[in-house]
Amino acid sequence: MSLSKADRCILRLMQQDATITLSALAERAGLSPSTAQRRLQKLREDKVILRDVSIVDPKKVGAAVAMLVEVELERDRPELLPPFLRWVSETPEVQEAWCTSGRGDYTLVILAQSVDHFDRLADGMMERNPNIRKFTTSVVLKTLKRGLVVPVECDAR
Repeated sequence: MSLSKADRCILRLMQQDATITLSALAERAGLSPSTAQRRLQKLREDKVILRDVSIVDPKKVGAAVAMLVEVELERDRPELLPPFLRWVSETPEVQEAWCTSGRGDYTLVILAQSVDHFDRLADGMMERNPNIRKFTTSVVLKTLKRGLVVPVECDAR
């Protein structure tokens, strides 16, 4: 799918603030409100914009501990992979998950209320997934940057 300059401006502006009014979006993207609305709807229909969400401060809702978990699976047991992938998708504390190269097979970002809470999650992960050979955990001491903004070039006002 080819994106126009206007589409890119809409994407950039929506990533900055999805609550922007349609008239402000149109003005900053250099479009009429009706054109901005049509383009925004098309970007949603085409799944360029996947969803609009609110960003919550984890510490203010009790998720005070972030962990980076590197998981190594048994290579000779591919039939046991679906339960692990299901656990990842069904566990709300797992914020992000990537299939990676390097030491581990998967890297997870987990937000927990405490180290004890994480320990219970890790125990459950191991109990439900006999395909896990081992995992290593790094505790996040300080968050320097957090975001999901995809860089999009645009000359928005």
